Amino acid sequence: MKSMKSASLTHIVIRVCYVLLAVSVILFPILMRAQDGDRFYFVMIAQHGRYLIYPFYAVVPAGYAALICLDKILVNIKKNIVFDKSNVALLKKITLCCIFAFSVGIASYIIIALIYKSIETVILLAFGEAFMALVVRVVSDVMQKAIEIKEDNDLVV
Repeated sequence: MKSMKSASLTHIVIRVCYVLLAVSVILFPILMRAQDGDRFYFVMIAQHGRYLIYPFYAVVPAGYAALICLDKILVNIKKNIVFDKSNVALLKKITLCCIFAFSVGIASYIIIALIYKSIETVILLAFGEAFMALVVRVVSDVMQKAIEIKEDNDLVV
């Protein structure tokens, strides 16, 4: 019962992330024009937004794809479909989304560093995305192994 509450809460968070990502897509250019002292002035966006806007928009589709995959996994969990090949496939798609975001982050950092100036935040985000890709890949491999064990046990019975 507790795991279902956790899955439901996570499902709500994922749905909120859909909205937040859409809002950030709309607000990014507006926040770039904010002046010091404005209510919604964010130093990182106002000062470096012109460097970050293109990489951000490049990874938004991957972000939505990852959210959709997470959404589907949570729907499966609520239906008690846990150790299933479809969940492994979804986890692998999330891994690819993270690798794509990492690649965009690294390429962006190199371009920004060569043309403009170095923004360390971009490289930190890229490595965070790479780490998430590794974590999701490990979970995917564990789930794949669990499916194999489950199938072997089903054959025995």
